[in-house]
Amino acid sequence: MKFRLRVVVVLGSLFVGAGCGGSSSNGSAMPAAAGTVRARFVEGAPVLETLINGVPQNIGTTVYLRVDGQTLSSSFNYGTMTQFLIVPAGAHSLEVLNSLGYLVGPCKISALIAGKDYTLILIGSYPNYRVLSFEEPSGQGSTQLSLYEASPSVPRAGFGSFTVSNHSNFKQLGSTKLGNVATVSTAKRVSNFGGYVVGQGSTKYTVTPSQVDGFDKHDALPFHSAARLSLFFFDAGGSSGPVFGSLDR
Repeated sequence: MKFRLRVVVVLGSLFVGAGCGGSSSNGSAMPAAAGTVRARFVEGAPVLETLINGVPQNIGTTVYLRVDGQTLSSSFNYGTMTQFLIVPAGAHSLEVLNSLGYLVGPCKISALIAGKDYTLILIGSYPNYRVLSFEEPSGQGSTQLSLYEASPSVPRAGFGSFTVSNHSNFKQLGSTKLGNVATVSTAKRVSNFGGYVVGQGSTKYTVTPSQVDGFDKHDALPFHSAARLSLFFFDAGGSSGPVFGSLDR
């Protein structure tokens, strides 16, 4: 199972990158300028299909992310995430396409409010793809655990923490429904700390800080500038997912 959201390189010149470090996607604290937002784009749809010769077909794994007609990434596959970018406020349009021009979309991105930070996740399956807009949680001066519920097949999911060293002390801390992000504060500092998601049934999908960033050997938060372990819950994609992780500010 893959636990880390792979951060992809941003190619665009009209969207300004706010930077990232390692697997932490929040990176720089650069604020959005007036009339703009900070946004990152995540691919949470396990399979990208479109009509080719009248038949729904997979467009492949070498695909590009395009927003408002501009290519932002040349590698936007399931479980990948862009850096935070400075994006104009308002509504936008997202497409994913391959080198032959076969595309998924356009998918509408609902109006983004100036001055806010967002995570925008592509979800769904043919022919119903859409983009979920998650307003980023604010910091609380302590470590945090977040769940982004982006699994269309599971209307509500729970999440919590556990002790990594002996895989025990599972404690559910909250739940949220599809299209929402839930965040709980933990201690000022934690170690030997992991997070988990449980959807339908009793299976717990676990993620640890060290699985996200191998340098965090003690599964501790804060780790450098990251104080939040973010859990992203998607529909499962073959051997990958359905839960991925990120270390965020």
